[in-house]
Amino acid sequence: MAIEITMRHSDVRIEALKEYAQKRMERLQASFPKVTKIQIVIDVDVKKHMYMAEVVANRLGETAVGAKEFSESAKSVIDAAAARAERQLLKMRVKARKGHVRAARAGSPRN
Repeated sequence: MAIEITMRHSDVRIEALKEYAQKRMERLQASFPKVTKIQIVIDVDVKKHMYMAEVVANRLGETAVGAKEFSESAKSVIDAAAARAERQLLKMRVKARKGHVRAARAGSPRN
């Protein structure tokens, strides 16, 4: 699985932040093994002292998740975007399983 981290308008703490984002996305991928690619874009607005993180996860060839968060802390914005992406992936997993069960029930002799 590929994890792509992009920093825009970065400041001095770029390597530590990239390592933190890498570890957080690896935990996300461990929870959802069907995720094939994760892209995270971290943008720094120096004038407003704000960070923006956007997580896009691809699941089996389709774009599954797009989560965007804003915060004053770099680590908290990564955690919030990853948590939102995790909730969305979980929701997709539940919907996919329900659809599979419905299809199996429709083909059963009872219906």
